[in-house]
Amino acid sequence: MGYFTQIDLENAMSVAIVKAVYDDDRSGAADAAPIAACIAYGTAQCDSFLRKVGNAPGGGTLVLPLTTVPDEVKFAALDFGIAYSIRRRPDVTKASGEQPWTVFYDQAIEQMKRYVSSLQMVSATAMSHATIGGSIFGGPTGTDLPASRWNDMSDFAE
Repeated sequence: MGYFTQIDLENAMSVAIVKAVYDDDRSGAADAAPIAACIAYGTAQCDSFLRKVGNAPGGGTLVLPLTTVPDEVKFAALDFGIAYSIRRRPDVTKASGEQPWTVFYDQAIEQMKRYVSSLQMVSATAMSHATIGGSIFGGPTGTDLPASRWNDMSDFAE
């Protein structure tokens, strides 16, 4: 499953432009295989950034591909898909007055960089904390730590 659909691409670019860009056999309808390649490209680009989040020390576990796609990731994937579409048929998109593919590609890159650097956050429902199901022990010998250990915690002290 990809992070966006053909309908999302048509809503972003228009049905006529999507048909013109992806109608390879001149049947009057966008072909499924190139649309699937576009969706796979956008999804893979987003996953390549999200893998860093999943492997972050002390971070949550992010299972890829996402089964529930937050809108933030969907729209970044869609920007990658639009860039892919414009690169595929620059003549069609240029004739329609669309911006160069690099504009959409750069937007998607910057958006995913913000997620990975935690300037923007992906929805908490997309991930779970890495320590879920883990055991927490009181100390190296399994005994409870002395209360004095918690006395010097700066702003967190009682």
